[in-house]
Amino acid sequence: MPGTSVEDLELVARARKGDVAAFSALVERYQARVYNLAFRLVSNSDDAAEVTQESFLAAWESLKRFRAESSFYTWLYRLVVNKALTYRRSRDMRKEFPVGDREATVLGTAPDGGAGPARAVEAKERAQVVQAAIAALPEDFRAVVVLKDIEGMEYEEIAEVLDVALGTVKSRLHRGRLLLREALAPYLGFAPGRAS
Repeated sequence: MPGTSVEDLELVARARKGDVAAFSALVERYQARVYNLAFRLVSNSDDAAEVTQESFLAAWESLKRFRAESSFYTWLYRLVVNKALTYRRSRDMRKEFPVGDREATVLGTAPDGGAGPARAVEAKERAQVVQAAIAALPEDFRAVVVLKDIEGMEYEEIAEVLDVALGTVKSRLHRGRLLLREALAPYLGFAPGRAS
């Protein structure tokens, strides 16, 4: 996690007093991670940028309600997850199903500069397949899979971000991973019900 909790709390305290530079420092510290989380939840770079912006705006407006019972990072991630899921539901209700986002680097999988063009194309296609499989997960499972397997958060942090019980996090993660495995089985060369 970038920065320490103490540094975050100092910046939050200054931002609460109206110090825009302190809040800008928090934005700069977490902007890339917030965008990546939003992208993995909404599966489109334009939507992710909008969710990122809305999340930081909501954080600025709600900063006075931040009680430091959790880290700023966890509190901010809760805002991002809620904004992303709300945004996605709203988009889905409008029946706008984006095909994907070919320009975004998905799952942090950038083609190796030393690899040949065929390997770069293969890596990009694989990343798109994985992102599509994640995007197709039901939102409860998708959020847990992204927070645990991509963001590397601990179970307790995820429970706090999603405001669910620890057991719920573990069961959703297990089920989400099973659904992903089934969706990716044809691409990974194994039968869905078989251990690899």
